[in-house]
Amino acid sequence: MGETNRTAMRVQWKLHKLMWNLSGGRLGRQVVGMPVLELVTVGRRSGLEREVLLTHVDHDGSPAVIGTNAGRDTDPAWVENLRANPDARARWNGEWHDVTAVELAGGEHEAVWDAAVAANRGYVAYAEALTRPIPIMHLVARTQKP
Repeated sequence: MGETNRTAMRVQWKLHKLMWNLSGGRLGRQVVGMPVLELVTVGRRSGLEREVLLTHVDHDGSPAVIGTNAGRDTDPAWVENLRANPDARARWNGEWHDVTAVELAGGEHEAVWDAAVAANRGYVAYAEALTRPIPIMHLVARTQKP
């Protein structure tokens, strides 16, 4: 992906985040036909809260987020943060949840990947451009068992 496209994407993300924040998460709940959540992790180096809006797919009644990093060949910071500390908070459908992130592998990873591709074919282009495996994190509410 070219730098011009990345810049345009960053501007879109910032506008989306502004709309999301001003509406308390009521506006901007979908992007390219996929539901959006707000994920709050703890920075693995800074120890500070880090917020990001992500599209997701349902997996066993809770969201799974895909770590494409907009086509960059490094894992997104939020994935690294969850690997260092899997406890986080997430807001979807207008409600906050305390979650534990579980990195999916094997058949679960493939099933969620297939669901993500069915929801947004753009994931295929990311996968073709990357040399790294694409991580998928399942955000399990702590009232559920991970």
